[in-house]
Amino acid sequence: FSATASIGMIHMGNEKEAEDILSPYINGTGPQSSPFSTSGAYYAYGLINANRYSNEKFLYLQNGFRNSGNNENIQHGVCLGLGLVSMATSNDEVYKEFKNVLYSDSAVAGEAAALGMGLVRLGTAHEDSISEMITYANDTNHEKIIRALAVGLGLIMYEKEEIADPLIDQLGTSKDSILRYGAMFTIGLAYAGTGNNSAIKKLLHFAVSDVTDDVRRAAVINLGFVMFKTPERLPEILHLLSESYNPHTRYGVALALGIGC
Repeated sequence: FSATASIGMIHMGNEKEAEDILSPYINGTGPQSSPFSTSGAYYAYGLINANRYSNEKFLYLQNGFRNSGNNENIQHGVCLGLGLVSMATSNDEVYKEFKNVLYSDSAVAGEAAALGMGLVRLGTAHEDSISEMITYANDTNHEKIIRALAVGLGLIMYEKEEIADPLIDQLGTSKDSILRYGAMFTIGLAYAGTGNNSAIKKLLHFAVSDVTDDVRRAAVINLGFVMFKTPERLPEILHLLSESYNPHTRYGVALALGIGC
């Protein structure tokens, strides 16, 4: 999967030849064909065509769903590819495709569909989508799907700053640690690059006080997103956290420095 998907990084932006390059993997004619390489090829297609939506590309990926034979691994790659192609378009037809996959309640396909929902609604603060995603996160038993929905909610609030605060508060006070994890990414994405002091304080609070290591790590990582335009401030803020006894916190510090500096 990863090896085939990396072809998309090598050929990023090469729209004209994308289908020809990937057809041996998508059509199953390659020497090492498998559902995982097919899935990776659809993801690669999304990387090549990221943020270059057209109806032709939508139909190509829609056929990927139709031809998947309900294989959840292939659907996973198609969802990732479609999410990247349709990023920030808020296309209702694309969103409906993701919702259909999500409601099949397959952990593997549903995880990618949830991320796709966030990508297609990127930066829109779309209230109905937020409500649907929170409801489903509370109903499903699949942690993979809940985590992806939580991150997807953050994507929907990209660059929305104060508009995202009610959602941040709702997720941040949840008893479900995965939704609190999503709150950290919602802060990081809503306030990306702003250096907003209120956002920094919230992240620092969770970084030292949350009872779940995943949430603490996510809080520290998202300091990098909030502060990437003021990298000179970041080492000072992260200094004490870098000496934490908790390896998850130190992991977050390393990533935050990589993102922000």
